[in-house]
Amino acid sequence: MKKWITALMALFLLSGCGGIFQPMPTPDEDTVATQVAAILTTMPTATAESGGQPTQPLPTIPPTETPPLPTETTEPTQPPLSPTEPAAQPTAAPTETLPPTSTPTMQPTPTIAFTPSPNDPVARLGPASWTDNMDRDNNWPTGSDQFTEISFSDGVMFLTGLTTTDGWRLTWPELTDFYLEMTFQTANCTANDRYGMIVRVPESRNPNRGYLVGLSCDGKVSLRRWDATVGARGEMANLIPWTAKSAVKAGSNQTNRLGLMAIGDRLIVYVNGELVGEARDNTFGKGYFGVFVGARDTEKFTIKVDQVRYWENPTP
Repeated sequence: MKKWITALMALFLLSGCGGIFQPMPTPDEDTVATQVAAILTTMPTATAESGGQPTQPLPTIPPTETPPLPTETTEPTQPPLSPTEPAAQPTAAPTETLPPTSTPTMQPTPTIAFTPSPNDPVARLGPASWTDNMDRDNNWPTGSDQFTEISFSDGVMFLTGLTTTDGWRLTWPELTDFYLEMTFQTANCTANDRYGMIVRVPESRNPNRGYLVGLSCDGKVSLRRWDATVGARGEMANLIPWTAKSAVKAGSNQTNRLGLMAIGDRLIVYVNGELVGEARDNTFGKGYFGVFVGARDTEKFTIKVDQVRYWENPTP
């Protein structure tokens, strides 16, 4: 009889624990996206040497008086991996056999040259306030996390998407009104593979909010607002839905200049010097910026970032 009483009491206690023994639901993509910030807070911070960039020290954690995180949380637990090398442009085979020669020394990839159109902000804004030609990795965290892998070689940044979720890496400084432009080169890609910039991120150590302006492999442009603090799963709002634009060079092995002019609540998007869209939103007035990639259709989709530069307090 005592054994039966004991068993009944145990059954009663288990039933009183509610959902402890219920299976957890499988998170959807929006829920997974909210975890980006938690992952990125553990990414390694850039070194303090500026390497030709502005002389002020790199802010590791805003505000600057906050001490950096312990070593075990700010450095990768394993050596950084090398991202998949983007496929090179095909070249014709030589028509004759050439004598063997020594292996040539790899030269840095030159910064893409272009002639801006009269409507291109670059043609009228004068010298940039800040330029990073990607010759060194001083301004960016390198290594791997759950979502992305980043390294530098031959004068470019290699950023690889490790999941279908958009993942990003941030740099400095904090900007308010600006024109920010990045030059991207795609490797092999398909349809919905995407890449671009994230801007006005309020907290660099908790980058779970901001605007994402992006391009897709099939030639679309978008401007989205991400806020992981809204609701249980966060909110992704389409300020400019994914829209095909002739200014975008679609496909693999293409080069595009993506620009965003942010002045107050005006967010103006440019591709290769052409205005492709504008939206108004005052949710985020200032913040940090960075690059993002999402390997939606191609495993380990990789982009090369050849140049990043910005102009402060521009006029539209």
